[in-house]
Amino acid sequence: MKFLSKPEVFKAIQLAKTLDETQGKKILADFGKQQVGMQQMLFGGFPQAIATLDQEMAHLFMDLGFEIICVYQSTLGDMPQNIATPKWMQEKMAELEAEIKKQTTASAATHDNTQIELLEYLTLAVDDFVGGRKDKQEAAMVVYNLLFLTTRLFDSIYDETAPTVH
Repeated sequence: MKFLSKPEVFKAIQLAKTLDETQGKKILADFGKQQVGMQQMLFGGFPQAIATLDQEMAHLFMDLGFEIICVYQSTLGDMPQNIATPKWMQEKMAELEAEIKKQTTASAATHDNTQIELLEYLTLAVDDFVGGRKDKQEAAMVVYNLLFLTTRLFDSIYDETAPTVH
């Protein structure tokens, strides 16, 4: 897996923020055709879970989910089609859950196997949105965890098609 630098993440985020509505809809439509399961998770299941705590945070998660798609596509290319089948996603989620359970400290949750620069941006975006409001804290914790999980799933999808180095 290619790990993204801060300039790569920044450039991709800036590009995502300059897209007009038509361009954004096309990216989402193409993503939905290529990755049905991921699209349902990012814009259905995860936001619904967050919305039970805070509707605004659910909307923020979807906005950041769109930016995640843009970052990966603009830096790593189009996502391989339909790798994230329901069975594949269940297996990866179980692997990630087992990995996370092994973590003994909060700082170990962001480790060598994920996109640190992207996660830092996402964390800052959530922190900025929450702005210290106590009523958003519980939903923010869920958003942080689901963003981490989302980036790990994206990494796994791109890993599936990366050439193996011997």
